[in-house]
Amino acid sequence: MTQENFSLLHYEVTEGIAEIALDNPPANVITPEMTEEYLAALDLADADEAVKVIILCGHGRGLSGGVDLKLLDTYGPVEMKAFMSRFYVDMTRRVRALKKPIIAAVHGYAMEGACTLAFACDMVLAAKDAKFGYPGVPNLAAPPGMHVWHLQQLIGRMKAAELILTGEPISAKQADQYGLITRAVEPDELMSETRKLAAKLAALSPVGLRAAREMIFRTESMDFSAVPGTALDAISLAFASEDSKEARRAYVEKRKPVWKGR
Repeated sequence: MTQENFSLLHYEVTEGIAEIALDNPPANVITPEMTEEYLAALDLADADEAVKVIILCGHGRGLSGGVDLKLLDTYGPVEMKAFMSRFYVDMTRRVRALKKPIIAAVHGYAMEGACTLAFACDMVLAAKDAKFGYPGVPNLAAPPGMHVWHLQQLIGRMKAAELILTGEPISAKQADQYGLITRAVEPDELMSETRKLAAKLAALSPVGLRAAREMIFRTESMDFSAVPGTALDAISLAFASEDSKEARRAYVEKRKPVWKGR
C-alpha cells in the first residue's frame, strides 16, 4: 500500500487501485487548490504502472457540495473564467485522457461541479440515499457551464433542461432511471461494491481497457460515416498487441491470461 500527502484530498494505492478521496470539510467544496491537487493525483495514478484502476470518492457527508460560492463572490469575470477553464475544461480533458478507467463513488450529495467530477468518470456508483443537483440558476443566476454538455450527452436535452433550469436535486434512484449513473447501491455497501467493480476491471488487460476507453470517447459524437474506419483501425491495432494474443491463447487453453500491458 502506498500513500501520498495532499492537503485537500487523500491518495492511497492498494492492490492496484488508487483511491482519491476529497477531504475539504465540511462540504468538500471545490477550490482552485483542490482542483490542482486532483489533477496532480490523476497524474500520479496515471503514471504509476502498479495502478490499474482509479476511484474518486469523498470523505464526510458527501462527494462535494460543488464550487465554493464564497470564493466565487470575490471573483470578477476574468478570474471566474480562469478558474472555470481550469476546473471544467482541463479537468475533464485530463480524465478523458487517462490510460486507465476511473470510477466515481458518490454518497450523500454531488452538487454542481461535483456532478461534473462524477460524470466525467467512466462509471458512477451511488448510494441509494445520495442526491445529485445543479442549483446554479437559482443560486447564481448564471448558466452552469459544462454541466450543460455533460447532461445532454448523458440524458438528452429535455431531461437536462429540467435539472438545469429548476435546480431541483434528484435521488440516486432517479439518476439511475435517467441513465446518469451506473447503478445505485445500499449506502453501507457503496465502497465495497465500488472496490469490487474496480478489482474486476483491474484483472483485465490494461491494453484492452485503454483501447476501449479511447474508442468510447472518440466515437461518442462522431458522425456514423467516420465510425467504421475508426473502429476497424482500433480493432486491428489491438489484435496486434501482446495482450490480445495472450487473451486468445488463454481462451483456447482454458486458463487465466497473464497480461504484459503491451
